Amino acid sequence: MMTGIDALGPLGWAYLVCLLLGLFYGLFAGLFSLIGGHFGGADADMSPGHSGPEIADMGHEPGTADAGTHLSPFNPAVIAIFQVSFGGTGLATMQLFGWKLASLAVAAPSGLVMAAVTFALFNKLFSVTQASSAPGQAELLGREAEVITPIPAAGLGEIAYSRRGTRFTAAARSESGAAVPKQAVVVIVRIVGHTHYVKPAGGT
Repeated sequence: MMTGIDALGPLGWAYLVCLLLGLFYGLFAGLFSLIGGHFGGADADMSPGHSGPEIADMGHEPGTADAGTHLSPFNPAVIAIFQVSFGGTGLATMQLFGWKLASLAVAAPSGLVMAAVTFALFNKLFSVTQASSAPGQAELLGREAEVITPIPAAGLGEIAYSRRGTRFTAAARSESGAAVPKQAVVVIVRIVGHTHYVKPAGGT
């Protein structure tokens, strides 16, 4: 009579693969986070003094709280937790109770519940962290910034500014409609949505 891993069968092997994939991802993500990676897929670069790459979506300001910004439920970390819980619970029920297909009735809900709890916790932590680090609109008005992507006449460019040692970037337009070159120093005069309207520093 086969025992242990030899008696797993196709479903047991599927559980084992899910469990190992989730564990390996957790190990990889943990090591990657130690060397500066972003665990869970957050894209904002919040490192002090980092100039950062120019963003493709000029309508979003990295590092700024946004009521519409949330982590995806298909976040890799959430998927990894589902895999670990689904695979581990499935293997446990097969080994302890000898269940086969019936083990899915326990493994699937277990994976979904753990994934949902993880997603809720990550989303809450992400929202709190973003809100606590992001400057409010009132304190940005009158602040100097540097143009890092040229602002064309009546067009959209990008600025960078610092707050408490943290560098932020944002989409920007010229208040007068005139073009503003790269590396020009400007002042933020108003904010509409995610777009920062600026004028040359020292200008009228």
